[in-house]
Amino acid sequence: MTREKSLAKNTIMLMIGKICTQCVSFFMLPLYTAVLATEEYGTADLIITYVSLLCPVIGMQFEQGLFRMMLDYRDSRENNRVLFSTVLMCNMLQIAVFVILFIPVSLLVRSDYLIFLLPLVIIQIFQGTLLQFARGVDRTDVYTIGSFINAVLHVGFNVILVGVIRIGLTGLLYSMIVAGIGSSLYIIFRLKVWSCFDIKLFNKQEFKSVAKYSIPLIPNQLSWWVVNASDRTIVSFFLGTGANGVYSVANKFSSMYITFYNYFNMSWTESVSLSIHDKDKNEYINRMINIFFNLISALCICIIAVMPFLFPVLVNQGYKDAYYQIPVLMIAVFFQALQGLYSSIYVALKKTKEIAKTSIFSAIINIVVNLVLIQFIGLFAASVSTLVAFMSMAIYRYVDIKKYVPLKILGKNILIALAIGLIACGAYYTENKIICGVCLIVVLAYTFLINKGFLIRTAAVLKGKIRKLIRR
Repeated sequence: MTREKSLAKNTIMLMIGKICTQCVSFFMLPLYTAVLATEEYGTADLIITYVSLLCPVIGMQFEQGLFRMMLDYRDSRENNRVLFSTVLMCNMLQIAVFVILFIPVSLLVRSDYLIFLLPLVIIQIFQGTLLQFARGVDRTDVYTIGSFINAVLHVGFNVILVGVIRIGLTGLLYSMIVAGIGSSLYIIFRLKVWSCFDIKLFNKQEFKSVAKYSIPLIPNQLSWWVVNASDRTIVSFFLGTGANGVYSVANKFSSMYITFYNYFNMSWTESVSLSIHDKDKNEYINRMINIFFNLISALCICIIAVMPFLFPVLVNQGYKDAYYQIPVLMIAVFFQALQGLYSSIYVALKKTKEIAKTSIFSAIINIVVNLVLIQFIGLFAASVSTLVAFMSMAIYRYVDIKKYVPLKILGKNILIALAIGLIACGAYYTENKIICGVCLIVVLAYTFLINKGFLIRTAAVLKGKIRKLIRR
């Protein structure tokens, strides 16, 4: 049970810093929807989306390669120094090339907000490398606090610049810049990063190893971008930036779900990578994936069941059309989370080319479905295309991964989740508070019963961590 305890501990550590700040950010949604017009919110969403495109292209996903290779060198400080120095020097070169290319583009393209792309991309590339370095040296606490500082600064400056000073979209972007700088500085001083970096330690062999692992992840990340950004781009083109603002608000709820999942998935990926050569790896992976299937499906259904009560409180009436998109998007990100469980096995086996191939397949499906349906069902085309894309990827990877690990999700778990999910969605669209209230009680009971064992074990681990902190 050591692996399970380690997984639970790492997951709790990674999520502690994020939960409070993510909730604060989430409950600030009334401020954003009240202060920002739908067009302005839609523009902000597009800028952030395009930053997410540039970061993996410019940074070449080297931070992911850094973390994965550091797992193999966890007991060797010198090897970690060589790896970190190599990757950080590559980041500097990548940023230099980006700046050179950005200058002529900024002169040709007229936009009040284009200039923000430069600092946002630079900061996020360096921040990503520092965060993954903290994980690689097994300092999950530093990673957690760094993420916490990033979120606190982001939320705090949003309140000041957007809510008080009222400089709108510009304030939101400045908040992201300040948050990234603050988080990065904390990690640098906390880990004394300067003692781990030396230009002379640049190693061509390590560069080749990191590049071999990381570069196939670029088309994978671009495919994720296509799945996410193509929806916004197509919606903005056909339906206008106002519709994109509505779609962006609808995505906030599913984004919160996937954000929490991603913090768990980081621990899961590390656990699989460290145990992939164990004799009982097949039994361990199957047991955990079935546990996690129950957990992520129940969480998805819970969010759908509670939204009829939360949505009117959190969202301004100007964005009311977002309500109808939420269940479709929640089911879509459930499949995104599910395929993420399988992807961790690819990462553990260092088969990043397989990750890229299946992601490209999903991105193509997303664009085609979106373009075909948008003239017929409007904004729903974006939600449905996302669902079809992620569901296709989850099914494909489930079948493909069986070549390496004989996966099997229990049929009864699938049937129960499907039945409860249909009930929750049916109640949701009635918009009847009594029906939704009864449904919520049923869903909460289901969630507890199906995850009882996992919740008890996790509570025990958390209780132990709290006791240790009190003793200190």
